[in-house]
Amino acid sequence: MTTVVHVLNQFFAGLGGEEKADMPVAVIEGTAGAARGLQVQLGEAAQIVCTIYYGDNYFHEHKDEALKALLEAVRSRQPQVVVAGPAFNSGRYGMSCVEICNEIAKTLAIPCVTAMHEENPGVGSYRDFANPNVYCLRTAESTAGMADALKALAKFALRLARGETIGPAAKEGYIGRGIRRLEKAERRGVDRAIDMLLKKIHHEPFETEIPMEVWDDVSSAPALSQINERKLAVVTTSGVVPWGNPDRFKTYRNTHWQKYNIAEVKELEPGKWEAVHGGYNVAYMNKNPHYGVPLDALRSLEAEGKIGRGKLYPAYYVIPGNQGSPAVMRRVGQEIGSDLRNEGVEGVLFVAT
Repeated sequence: MTTVVHVLNQFFAGLGGEEKADMPVAVIEGTAGAARGLQVQLGEAAQIVCTIYYGDNYFHEHKDEALKALLEAVRSRQPQVVVAGPAFNSGRYGMSCVEICNEIAKTLAIPCVTAMHEENPGVGSYRDFANPNVYCLRTAESTAGMADALKALAKFALRLARGETIGPAAKEGYIGRGIRRLEKAERRGVDRAIDMLLKKIHHEPFETEIPMEVWDDVSSAPALSQINERKLAVVTTSGVVPWGNPDRFKTYRNTHWQKYNIAEVKELEPGKWEAVHGGYNVAYMNKNPHYGVPLDALRSLEAEGKIGRGKLYPAYYVIPGNQGSPAVMRRVGQEIGSDLRNEGVEGVLFVAT
């Protein structure tokens, strides 16, 4: 019989909400929480041998330890396929599902499938990993789509366990990863290209063989008048943080942001601040952190009256932006924007590195 391991966070394992988000990785033999629903969908075709669960916060704060424990648990059960989620639009959960699946597929060569809403930031990491043994299915935005998600996961997991060939994303229904495979076509490329061109000229529907990624078109905000009367804040992707990197930013692919208090700080002294970033030589930034957070220039503008007294927000926002997934950076921008709005900030100085 096909054997399956189901990986869930503490909430979907039925063990509690945010108050249990610090739970370490643990194993329940058989099914628990959402795994019971998945077993119903699998029927007699497969058996879920165990449910592995973890707290959302624990995974992201102890990622190395969490992944090690997860790999050991999966390795000892030797399943034919691993299912993670569904995560719907839960960002932390979606990110962990993708990272877990990627690590299991890469290290243990076991195919994995997860599922989430297309706007989940985990989708960006899934595309970045582009692991051919990891698949992500679309779900509804909320748990109202649980039944459909579990049904789709069960069907796809059985196909993976049987070693079936999985075709293109558009045909099979999973979210594309940008992986291109060579296939033998009945007609030459030039003939297919001419057909597509003629259909485009005649405004007829056609499907490209190499879809291009479409980026958001963001309009500029109107210019601020009377700057000296406006509440302003600094946002930067330079990775300048207090010395010691207290919030454990990575040099690339960060998924969280932070803001640091500068209310009583006149200048950023070398040795008290450092740059955490893998996209440029941080030695120069460490010698002069003002390259990333120009507090010295802002204090001068305050003294000249060009920025009103008390109008500079008493903290700056930061994330090291190196190799940032577009989906994750979109989510980070929305979160920072929401915080700025709640704090009454009217204008942002976005500092380049």
